[in-house]
This record gives sequence, C-alpha cells and structure tokens, in this order.
Amino acid sequence: MTDTQGHKTDAVIVGFDGSEASLGAVRWAAEQAKRTGARLDLVTSWEYPSSWGNPIPLPDGYDPSVDAQAILDPVVTLLHADYPELDVRTHAIEGHPGDVLVEASRHGGLLVVASRGHRSFTGVVLGSVSQHCVTHANCPVVVYRERKPAR
Repeated sequence: MTDTQGHKTDAVIVGFDGSEASLGAVRWAAEQAKRTGARLDLVTSWEYPSSWGNPIPLPDGYDPSVDAQAILDPVVTLLHADYPELDVRTHAIEGHPGDVLVEASRHGGLLVVASRGHRSFTGVVLGSVSQHCVTHANCPVVVYRERKPAR
C-alpha cells in the first residue's frame, strides 16, 4: 500500500517510551504486524533538556539520541526472540512525542500508542500524547490499554 506521494504505508508504527504500558502496546503492535505481514516500526522521541534562565549543565559526551536508542535495543532483542520473521525497525527522533508520532503516521498504515505512559496522572484514561495522536494522525490509531485483573 502507498500514499499519494508514493511512500509505503504498510508499517505498523508503535510509540515506545520505556513504560510498561508502552511495552504492552509494542506487543500488541507486533501481533498485528505479524497477522498482516507488515513491518513494525518502533518509535521513540527525545528532546534536549530546557530551562528558563541559566543553562542546564550537561555532562561531557551527553547524547540523548544515544540514550533514546538504548531504550529501543532491548525491545528489539525481545521482539526478535518472539517474532523472528518480523521486520522490526527503530527510530529515535528528536522532538515532542506527539509531534514525532503524528509525523511517523504519514508513513504507516496503523499507529499504536499506549493509553498512558510516563508522566501520567492516576485515573486519566487517555494521556496527552495519545490524545494528540488520535486527533492528528494521518492513519488509523489504536490506543492500547492494559486490562486490569478481574476482582
């Protein structure tokens, strides 16, 4: 499948921030990619720390893109063990998570995000990033939510 600019759109794109919720979304997305024969694109984002006033001192060699890629690598290892035939690609992209995922959705057939990841408020069903993706994505969006154990 291709979009109007000729870009392939057969990928299942999944946002990953290192949280348990986003790992569940990755597992769901991997199953979907396996069922449909799609490629799986794992996407995480990073931003340089910002401050008002004095600059934040950063250690020599600080590279947030390397740190972002480092959270993806173990997930790829896990996916290759569980889905050896799956084509998995990683993308550690500078920018706000919502904006990065919406841009990535231009090149996929499905975007998968967790209902809440890091920086979540207790009781909130839909986080700000997933809400942004649902309202702005260029492809269908699945908001993955962990099932709570039955009481």
